Amino acid sequence: MSTPVTYRDLLIDRYRLVHDWVPPGTRRVLDVGCGNAHFTKWLRGRADEVFAVDHNPRNCRQGKREYPGLHLAASAGEHLPFVSDHFDVVTCSDTLEHTDDDQATIDELLRVLKPGGTLVLTMPQGGLFGWLDAENLVNYPFVLVKALRIPKPGGGHRLDNFHFRPHRHYPLGKVLRLLGDRVEVEEVRRGGLFLYPFCYLIEKCFESFLGRDLCKIDYRFLRVVRAWDFKLPFGPLAFNVAVRVRKRGKA
Repeated sequence: MSTPVTYRDLLIDRYRLVHDWVPPGTRRVLDVGCGNAHFTKWLRGRADEVFAVDHNPRNCRQGKREYPGLHLAASAGEHLPFVSDHFDVVTCSDTLEHTDDDQATIDELLRVLKPGGTLVLTMPQGGLFGWLDAENLVNYPFVLVKALRIPKPGGGHRLDNFHFRPHRHYPLGKVLRLLGDRVEVEEVRRGGLFLYPFCYLIEKCFESFLGRDLCKIDYRFLRVVRAWDFKLPFGPLAFNVAVRVRKRGKA
């Protein structure tokens, strides 16, 4: 029987791309929106010092326990707790779409990045199969139940405390407008068509409706298929977009 490969054991699709876009020998890197730092740990092989932030303090505490070599802090992307021009590389993978203010977040990412430094962004573009976005599809039933205002025993309505903000999508033009003329674009990748969002939707349904933790279940086949689809260039039809830019100015 094969050994289970979990989320934390794999460096594939957008995470592989982000990892490879961080130049080897980087002195100081910041990962914004690190979650439990399962991906951030890989950056230890690319940089001398690895810093990361996440808006959820619980995620940061877990990351500190599991990966003590990382510098983790609880912070929203709109207000980073670092001085300006501090990092050689800043990464922000599939986080921008969750922020309260995407423009303020981009401004902060560029503020803490040194002139001449590298910023790596990944996010859902939407594309042809944007309607298959797992974050949106899995949460819409709960939105509907809340809207129906179904009474519950003891008073109130079902899911009164449920809050959901739709997963935003970022066509390349929108990304470039957020960045403005402060950067020089070095590389753009747009990959994943149908299989990427479809496989992730399966995983998300298992997690949300059956209580199967994505970090502990063997999703090898789904992730390999997803990674294969991610590598294929689909341009504006793609579900994902990734950009690597360099901040203007002298290092």
